[in-house]
Amino acid sequence: MYCWNLLTGDISDVPFLMGVTSDLDEAMRICEPYVISGRAFLCYIEAVRPAMTADGLDPCYVRTGRHWIGRRTIHGRVHWEEREGSFGSGLLPAL
Repeated sequence: MYCWNLLTGDISDVPFLMGVTSDLDEAMRICEPYVISGRAFLCYIEAVRPAMTADGLDPCYVRTGRHWIGRRTIHGRVHWEEREGSFGSGLLPAL
């Protein structure tokens, strides 16, 4: 599973748009037009796995540590950079 977020240039703003999909290529295809047009500054995609919280058995996602950052290039395309490691800790609530 992949959670994706489109972020604006203002770091104090909440994500412009977000979603969850089972396909990495689909997440990239959804995000690219927003990044290319400038409506979003960057796209952040994170690999997650479905889980349940221990205290309330609520659905959530657990971070795997793999993530991709997409930014617009000077040529009007999106460059994707894959990274390993923990971006943050904790669980992500299910959308």
